[in-house]
Amino acid sequence: MNGKGIVKKITLFTSMIPLLFILKSSDIKKDMTYIYRSNIKVSKGKIEYSKGTIYIGDSDYLDSQEDLGFYDVLALDERNDDKDPNIKIIDSYRFHNPEIREEIIEGLLMYEEKYPSDWNRTRKTLSREWQGHNTAHFFGLKQHRTTDVDLNNKDEDSYRLSYYLLPSGK
Repeated sequence: MNGKGIVKKITLFTSMIPLLFILKSSDIKKDMTYIYRSNIKVSKGKIEYSKGTIYIGDSDYLDSQEDLGFYDVLALDERNDDKDPNIKIIDSYRFHNPEIREEIIEGLLMYEEKYPSDWNRTRKTLSREWQGHNTAHFFGLKQHRTTDVDLNNKDEDSYRLSYYLLPSGK
């Protein structure tokens, strides 16, 4: 085999590596959902996940929580709001690690399964909106609005960074 043949085979192989990674990462994502679900325990007002506890309830319940760990989450449950069901993650900007955010989101979805409401969001849009808030907060964009993330039904598409760049009355 001449030098050109070897270069062609190496080029073909290296061009396939991203495709192999994409295929493998989608398998991993499916497996991670199973792993997250196996680590999560849901009860009224509490979701235990691998790093800590998600306390979910009204503002009085959240205010009563003491001795919170670094990975504990306060989630204001407004899913029964007639106009716009919502779960608000307090100080959501603290959660930089996407795997931790995904596990928290999985816990919220499991909570919704066990205690149903009119809150209707997909895993994908929850993840994107939270990441959008974190990115905006990191760059100092509207930090008064991006410290917490409102995962309400009406803002399902507000994860786009342009949402935080455009002027608004808020």
